[in-house]
Amino acid sequence: MGAIDLQAKAQKLVAIRKESGIERAIADSLIVGWRNLIRLSRTPAAIISVLLFPILFLSGFLLAFERFMRAQGIDYVQYLVPIITLQAMFFTAMGAATTLANDIKSGMLQRCRTMPISRAAIIGGLLIAYLVRAIFATVILVSFAHLYGFRFQAGFLSILEYVALTLLFTTTAVTGYVFYALKLRQPDLVNSLLIVPYGPLLLLSTGFSPAENFPNWLQPIVRVQPVSHTAAALRALVNGTEIFLPLFWSLVWLVGLLIVFGFMAIRLYQKV
Repeated sequence: MGAIDLQAKAQKLVAIRKESGIERAIADSLIVGWRNLIRLSRTPAAIISVLLFPILFLSGFLLAFERFMRAQGIDYVQYLVPIITLQAMFFTAMGAATTLANDIKSGMLQRCRTMPISRAAIIGGLLIAYLVRAIFATVILVSFAHLYGFRFQAGFLSILEYVALTLLFTTTAVTGYVFYALKLRQPDLVNSLLIVPYGPLLLLSTGFSPAENFPNWLQPIVRVQPVSHTAAALRALVNGTEIFLPLFWSLVWLVGLLIVFGFMAIRLYQKV
């Protein structure tokens, strides 16, 4: 076969292969997502973080602070489970950042970019795998919390809404950490700095304690940040209390951050 024939055949293959379109993006993302799930199932650290960490944090905070919170008239297990859920989602997003940084370092990302697959498949597959992990973590945590007396008091629909809001939070967190991994690239550096956004957002929130227990100068910051609003919305879904305002501000924060992080992540992804 001559050079002209080879060139014509190559041009024909390029012409018929499809790397764009929503259907191709979904199909390729599912394949990459399944690959990531298999990888997660073979990673002991990932399994431990899903099974044990939320349970340990829930039990530890209950043992340490339940009596103190009861003195303030707070049913602490009902108060605590939403923030432990969000903490588990942070762990999930951190895992996504580590996976992506390892793929960048190993050359897996570059190899996939040269293959005839959708360019969105790597990030889409990462998101699918870690949303599945988030669902498992939420189910395990809520099931275990029932042993401490935790209950959904607003019916089955509130459970679905709880899961939906949790997954939106996870999507935003994963997108933010994807930007983080694409910016830093080095797995060691990504791992060492994972706690930078997680620590302040989680600890300086109303998730573990009401804003009144923080210093006066810190209370405005604690009240307005996204984790506080999302924890309050999840708590309202659990207890069947007024939900409009916390849910509204939670959606404003989560959708806004998702758009910003998504835009920045796409721009960095195109340069990798």
